[in-house]
Amino acid sequence: MGLRAAKAVARDRGVSDVTVWLWGKRGWIKILNICGRPYVDLQSLAEFDRRAAAGEFAKAPSGAAGASSKVRAEKEASE
Repeated sequence: MGLRAAKAVARDRGVSDVTVWLWGKRGWIKILNICGRPYVDLQSLAEFDRRAAAGEFAKAPSGAAGASSKVRAEKEASE
């Protein structure tokens, strides 16, 4: 089992520390607390990457973007 500091994972991926923490809270990655510092399990991070590449975490647009995408889809369907 390989571990990497959560701060290093966040820095490498270009996201904030809070984003990495949220991924852990949602159960997407495994975070271990060692002496008060968070470490990410590299195996769970690889699984997260695989799932993300497969589009498992993708959401439909919401708000104004969602409304315009629905209108565009309806317009394309009627043509």
